[in-house]
Amino acid sequence: MTEDPRGDGVSRQYDRWEYPPPVTDLAAWTTNHWDWFDPYWAHRMLWPDREYQADLDILVAGCGTFQAAVLAYMNRGAKVVAIDVSRSALQHHRQLKDRHGLDNLELRLLAVEEVSALSRDFDLIVSSGVLHHTADPLAGLTALGRCLRPDGVLGVMLYARYGRIGVEMLESAFRDLGLTQDDASVQLVVEAIATLPADHPARPYLHSARDLTSGGALVDTFLHARQRSYTVDECLQLVDSAGLAFQGWLRNAPYYPHDFVAPAGQFQALLNRLPDAKLWSVMERLQPANATHFFLACRPDRPKAQYAIDFSATDCLGYVPLLRTACLLSGDTIQLPGATLKLDPAQLPFVQLVDGRRTIGEIIDGVARRDDVGPEERPRVRDFGLTLFRSLWRLDFLAMALNAVPSA
Repeated sequence: MTEDPRGDGVSRQYDRWEYPPPVTDLAAWTTNHWDWFDPYWAHRMLWPDREYQADLDILVAGCGTFQAAVLAYMNRGAKVVAIDVSRSALQHHRQLKDRHGLDNLELRLLAVEEVSALSRDFDLIVSSGVLHHTADPLAGLTALGRCLRPDGVLGVMLYARYGRIGVEMLESAFRDLGLTQDDASVQLVVEAIATLPADHPARPYLHSARDLTSGGALVDTFLHARQRSYTVDECLQLVDSAGLAFQGWLRNAPYYPHDFVAPAGQFQALLNRLPDAKLWSVMERLQPANATHFFLACRPDRPKAQYAIDFSATDCLGYVPLLRTACLLSGDTIQLPGATLKLDPAQLPFVQLVDGRRTIGEIIDGVARRDDVGPEERPRVRDFGLTLFRSLWRLDFLAMALNAVPSA
């Protein structure tokens, strides 16, 4: 008989070592932060074919200390159900619910694997950093998939294998040393990290991780009761085995070559000829820094026309580009989280016409008219524009809407 998830090592860990660190003021937190799966910000990544819908039914499966409260706070018209196996995490949610008047937030002590006990279905299910800690991730994902509505979306974050190689080396070393989840072991982890050589494979992860400042974060990362990581191929297999369809990556950049950053050569042309799944698998080994897979899944009977973004398709000129969260154009420079990139004079006019209403085709026509491009040069301008917009989508600067709103 399997152990009750509500009382196993994982739930005891999060009751003792809270992670992520609790938030007490959602108004302050949401001023400078956002949740990647929050439909308030990411609805066009979740549903490219429709505008933001206020009255969503949302399930946060493994809500942690504040994630579901953030979604309820930002989406007041939605009904949000939060489940977790940690009583401490749910207590923090109760405090946020009371402080911010979140009447649209319901809290349940429940494991992901037991979600059918809710007897409900949802438009959006978010399970971020949860399934890789369960005893049977496939059983958990399958159970969640059965709660999806026909056009629902399931947002998942799983640990990425190659970006965590150094972390897993340290995990195994600490395990062999007999370290446990106590204060003395946490202090030893701190000392060990401080003495790592500069070329240790964990160094890139440690450099990018911004939250390894609390005992809870260190236990979650290096002394966890149960966790595993996934390659791209394993993510795709997990989704398929759960009876779901892979909708796409929420964060595209780790899985594509970037001709915006470096001129395209023969090697990049070879990469771009690969089928998507093979390309993603190859790229995670060429760009191994990514430590987390953020992806979307849906029911297999959901029409692909509702969500598939394909720049080789004949209808891609009808896509409507719009800026993603925290992205903007300033002069001739695009700004996105963690990076700024300068546009050249040929690229700039295309991006200047992005307004969330114009289609790619309308933008290309606008640039062609501005430059008085003749008919013989129109195909070149079209190809240049399409390549640029594909590049900016791959960089996570732009999202693409599928239902064009007529321009004024």
